[in-house]
Amino acid sequence: MELSKNFFLVIVGFASGMVISGGIFAFIAGIGVVPRLAYKTKTVSNIRLYEDAIILGGIFGCLDMYLDYNMSFLKMLAPFIALATGVFVGCLAVSLAEVLDVMPIFMRRARLKEGLAIFVFSLALGKMIGSLMFFFIPNFT
Repeated sequence: MELSKNFFLVIVGFASGMVISGGIFAFIAGIGVVPRLAYKTKTVSNIRLYEDAIILGGIFGCLDMYLDYNMSFLKMLAPFIALATGVFVGCLAVSLAEVLDVMPIFMRRARLKEGLAIFVFSLALGKMIGSLMFFFIPNFT
């Protein structure tokens, strides 16, 4: 009985993860992150590479959560991995904001006529300072 219960839980958990990851990938595709990124960087010919990288990143990210491994030689790559993660999250956030027209609506409601570049830079700077505080100050959260 216990074995069948655990097997059922494994199947339900795996199926739930597949549905959620499919939804996230559909969300990324729906807001147009990949085509917009390829267009802005003038690398439309490499769009399949972008899509493959996103899929592999999702797979390896999932495996990373559940596998216990030690790759001490990758510690020197940590800043580059962190940078790549930050760029991805930033592109995702900006694409979502662009699709939802967040900035024009905010600017109109806040009655700001100029200074959008300073406002966006301040947001990015605040996010960077907050992230650095989170990672470098022990027990910050």
